[in-house]
Amino acid sequence: MNAEPNGIDVWEAFLDPQSDYSIPDFAAVTPETLLSAVHAAADFARAEVADIIADEAESTFFSTTVRFESASVPMTRIASVAAAIESNHLRPELTDAIAEVWEVLSATRTEILLDVDLFHRIEQVPVTDLNPEDKRQQELTIELFVRAGARLGEADRQQMATIAAELTTLENSFSRALQLDTRELAVHLGEVESLAGMNEDQIAAAANRASERGIDGFLLPLNNFTQQIVLESLDTAQTRRHVLNNSMARGSRGGEGDTRTQVADTTALRALQAHLLGYPSYSSFAIDNQTAGNPDAAADIVSSLINPANAQLDEELAQVKDRYGLESVAAGDVKHYLAKFRADEFGIDPDEVAKYFEFDTVLTEGVFRAATGLYGITFAPYDGITAWHEDVRAFEVTDVTERPLGLVLIDPYSRDTKRGGAWMDQLVPASRLTGLQPVVTLSLNLAKPAPGRPTLLNPTELTTIFHEFGHVLHGLFANSTYPSTAGTAVPRDYVEFPSQLNEMWRFHPQVLPHFAKHVETGDPMPAELVEALIASEKFGQGFDTIEYLAAAMLDLSWHSLEAGEHITDVLSFESEVLAAAGFSPLVPPRYRSTYFGHIFASGYAAGYYSYLYSEVIAAWVSEWFEAQGGLNREAGDAFREAILAPGYSVDPMSAIERFFGTRPDVAPLLRRRGLAEPVTEEAGEEDATDPTVDSPVDPAAVPATDPTAEGDSAVASASDDPAAGQPRTHANHEAVAADLTAAGIDPRIEVFTDATPTAAAAAEKLGIEVGAIANSLIFSTGGSPVLIMASGARRVDTDHVAGLLGVESLDRASKDLVREATGQVIGGVAPCGHPQPIPTYVDVSLKDYPVLWAGAGTPNSMMPLTYEQLLAVTGGKEITVVAQQS
Repeated sequence: MNAEPNGIDVWEAFLDPQSDYSIPDFAAVTPETLLSAVHAAADFARAEVADIIADEAESTFFSTTVRFESASVPMTRIASVAAAIESNHLRPELTDAIAEVWEVLSATRTEILLDVDLFHRIEQVPVTDLNPEDKRQQELTIELFVRAGARLGEADRQQMATIAAELTTLENSFSRALQLDTRELAVHLGEVESLAGMNEDQIAAAANRASERGIDGFLLPLNNFTQQIVLESLDTAQTRRHVLNNSMARGSRGGEGDTRTQVADTTALRALQAHLLGYPSYSSFAIDNQTAGNPDAAADIVSSLINPANAQLDEELAQVKDRYGLESVAAGDVKHYLAKFRADEFGIDPDEVAKYFEFDTVLTEGVFRAATGLYGITFAPYDGITAWHEDVRAFEVTDVTERPLGLVLIDPYSRDTKRGGAWMDQLVPASRLTGLQPVVTLSLNLAKPAPGRPTLLNPTELTTIFHEFGHVLHGLFANSTYPSTAGTAVPRDYVEFPSQLNEMWRFHPQVLPHFAKHVETGDPMPAELVEALIASEKFGQGFDTIEYLAAAMLDLSWHSLEAGEHITDVLSFESEVLAAAGFSPLVPPRYRSTYFGHIFASGYAAGYYSYLYSEVIAAWVSEWFEAQGGLNREAGDAFREAILAPGYSVDPMSAIERFFGTRPDVAPLLRRRGLAEPVTEEAGEEDATDPTVDSPVDPAAVPATDPTAEGDSAVASASDDPAAGQPRTHANHEAVAADLTAAGIDPRIEVFTDATPTAAAAAEKLGIEVGAIANSLIFSTGGSPVLIMASGARRVDTDHVAGLLGVESLDRASKDLVREATGQVIGGVAPCGHPQPIPTYVDVSLKDYPVLWAGAGTPNSMMPLTYEQLLAVTGGKEITVVAQQS
């Protein structure tokens, strides 16, 4: 379909009929209007790009980069509308049109990002006089083009375009098949006895869902993840097995709902895509611009929790078996018995608890009130918006200055045309460039009660609404110039932090008493019940953590495939990954591969670990808020301005460090989950790399050691082994110390109680500039290792260094190559102590620091050296790791 003659009028008319907040009249959206608008938006973007390229004047930030950003706005806006329709209320007549929208947007975006003439103009933009936000926007724009393949040769660019189109088709196909199979596998039960354990409202809702489908009996719809909430209530083991089996069968039964081909083809194409861009795997590509930095760092935080979570699960199951006299517990029964134990142990009746959590009261007197108390914003119902479904409620948000801040659209109830789960979206991102105010959406999947009955929430649903509202606040507070960096447009492994942080208010004593009132009597929730709920939260964390970690490991494993690998036996691959990692078969992953929509349809590929990564920050910051007195307006306003408002217009972790003065550690997360804090493995054991140990050592307590001073011991320790009563040692430390001694250097190795796997973490630990950290980075050239000693303040320009070394390319070394070459692990590599000498090159910028600190062979150890000593012990050659500016 071609655009109308005046394309701008077409997409503007589509996007802006409800002009107060620039959103479309969803009731008026038809396949024809939707497709006309998307083609017009695409044509507008192409025309703008053509004008940018044709401009004979010198390329400037505003004439080139900002104009490119503006050219993309209509397509981004229409994508948001399509996403809202597809996820919330996908009417059958719009299904094909939505699929075409994604194809048009993907093809146009790829065409533009692979346009070398446009990229050349953007690269020519001078940055010297740009303010920090504009300079960052320029850098992010260049990165966007590079990651799309703009620097590749013509043949590779054409292949990238083909891959992008195929991946879009596969994602659409996966979504459609999953929605179909999820609907068809809803559990149909004919007899009410099969629902024993469910309460009256739950049974009525199941009967209503069956009636809506035109069938007799009862229907239990499936939510997104493997473990269905209804398993907690069902007393009949046969029904529980039926529910879990149906849930786990999604996408793997053959027919139109089977997703295994999409999984196999998607992962193979992503591996090829990464290979073309110079990465060993898609996970390396995807995580390269995330806060974790590399897949090993992501995998380490996942794998480090498997053992403590398994131990917690074993303890939980032992208590369950002992209480109920069970010899064993089947997979379909685990969630049920954990819930039963929680109810019996802590005196909690789930049905009675739900009567204190009525949805409207929770929303207005809990979620909204907490936001008002912390940030001073207020909420009021807003009429005049026609959303995608009659259930949607609109609220206008007013800032403390009494000016309208934005709009929130809340869609609470489940329906057959809605995907499962809960989510927030930015329907209209706020930005100074567009002048638009934010419109954000919050979607839940609550069971809709019978007319006149209240909507009651269980504790999980209570947590969910507070969680999603954290995303809402992030979007509402956006204060960026450019829409591409506004609000929640931040790295995946950071975006969940504000939402997980907002969960802290659901049981907070300054918030809960206002909404936790009995739906029938109005009485407040008794203090002893509140205490029991809070205490009960930590029971079952072993189970919850294991099912999450299993899904995260599946994601990283699928996206660690190399180019040419095409795994067609999807379920066998899944089983092998889970077994090798040591996961219990009693706890299936939160998402099996065949219904893992996060990674195969929703942009979280190689990023599902991010929930855990973000939770480290959230748990840490929640303790900071408590230290400020909870709902402290001064703290809230400062946090909003420094952390939430900038979006991606500043580096998120840099903003965290500037605001809090340090980088969060993992101890609060372990306290939050009730997991025992693991310790580093004994010396000589395989992979002694657990980063999740006790809270950090105070930098002031670390000796400011003179690297030339004599010492009594080659290995000093900041923490003693409580079991042995002696300082912990490691074979790698001894090897490092031996090489130092051979070079005439007195060894001084500091061992800390937690890991310092990154330059920033090490600098924080030692209280020094990050530039004084001498990073030991292993690269590969032709399969052989090369060691680059680089300042923590610099990132190695691999093309530049490859040219200096006279090699064709310098690639990131695999985890296995690092281990083979050094006997050490990523995050703990030292400049010496290796089985064999490694060709070494030393960044001359390290000469600027009188004392350097380098890794000492494990992720929790460092050693001081002078620049001359570093050259001596490595035999390294001096180089520059980044090209000199002309």
